[in-house]
Amino acid sequence: MSSAERAGGAAAGPPSVSPEARRTTLWLAALGALGAVAAYLAKWPCRFGGAWSDGTQYAAGCYSDVFPLYFRDALDSGSVPYLDVPTEYPVLTGGLMYAIARGVSWLPDETARALGYFDLTAAVMGVCLVATVLGIGHIAGRGGIAPVPGAAFRPRAALLAGGLVALAPAAVLTGLINWDLLAVALFTGGLVAYAHGRQWSAGALFGLATAAKFYPFLVFGPLFVLMVRELVRREGGPGAVTVGGFLRPLAAGALAWGAVNLPVYLAAPRNWATFFTFSQERGTDWGSLYYALGGYGVFPSGDLDLVNATGMATLVAACAGVAALAVLARRRPPLEQLVLLVVAAFLLTNKVWSPQFVLWLLPLAALAWPRRLPAAPALVVFGLWQLAETGYFFGIWQHLLWVTQQGGTAVPGSGTGLDVGAYSLLLLGRWTTVLAVCVLTVVDNLRGGRSTV
Repeated sequence: MSSAERAGGAAAGPPSVSPEARRTTLWLAALGALGAVAAYLAKWPCRFGGAWSDGTQYAAGCYSDVFPLYFRDALDSGSVPYLDVPTEYPVLTGGLMYAIARGVSWLPDETARALGYFDLTAAVMGVCLVATVLGIGHIAGRGGIAPVPGAAFRPRAALLAGGLVALAPAAVLTGLINWDLLAVALFTGGLVAYAHGRQWSAGALFGLATAAKFYPFLVFGPLFVLMVRELVRREGGPGAVTVGGFLRPLAAGALAWGAVNLPVYLAAPRNWATFFTFSQERGTDWGSLYYALGGYGVFPSGDLDLVNATGMATLVAACAGVAALAVLARRRPPLEQLVLLVVAAFLLTNKVWSPQFVLWLLPLAALAWPRRLPAAPALVVFGLWQLAETGYFFGIWQHLLWVTQQGGTAVPGSGTGLDVGAYSLLLLGRWTTVLAVCVLTVVDNLRGGRSTV
């Protein structure tokens, strides 16, 4: 590794691994495995109780995209995503869906294959969760992506961060709704690589993560503004991002993303573009602020052009604020805190906010835990956030139950569900608490005094 590459990232080179760190790694792996099992058991009423078959998955709170999309995307008949059918997900996610479907194609009947498809998906997502917990625990244990030189490994910090990612109620409840943990694991791997100065590897993992879900691409924004700060201030030291420290990951990310996307694009350009056209053309969806405001009659949420324009304008404004913080703050903000703020801004301003998107935020929140604020306010804010996410998880299914029954489809024994007003209160609770996490992070950056982490 060149000296230039070392200068652009955090501490480089393979660190010595103590016996205590090895034991912590085993505990982190156990926490990840426990979280994966808990997420699987959370789907018990659907997987073993028949709720996917009798239509009571909303009432039972065990909905998952995995089971119905096995049939909707014709994976049950062997269709190849993009080549045979349009697919609404980026190519790595579509490829994983197909690979898992082929992995259960030997099972004897359609029902066994569909359930086997869910089980194998759960196993793969479980591996992704374990990898994420190991990566987040490793970064937290060493003191962040750019730790103080010579700092000792901190097992307690590693286990707390890993435990939050693995066992937070929202993580357990949403872990198997979709395939998001694939992108989360790849993105975490990129952060680990960057923390050790392996910028080409980090960029490649960022690119692959973006080929599974879009949000990891947002990491390049904080890297860019930290590069600008370094060009302006010439501070140096841990956490400084040089021009090479930005361009190397960006180039590697573009190459990795292109390597997996280009073959699909050349083979089926129209179906490959489905993800982008669907994202642009879909209307205001569950979870977004626009949906709640539209339900209260204070925003025309049915005006797609206005929604898209408003979302883009507010996202740009939020990112400009994060950039100003990164460049102007007296103390250089940690990369992980800036990434948390940008990803949260993307969700807060987006027209779609699915329940499982909490999986994007949890690892970043664990890494961005306030460094200068007292523990009490941080615990209160994070606790309220998780409470709001859990309430929203159950509320969205009750609202979809209400929507289903309003459409004339009765679900026996399931009650009436939540109407738009009650659901919007839960939605606003989640929106507000995520915003509170962001405010806490900004205040932590602006606060004086020494780090407590």
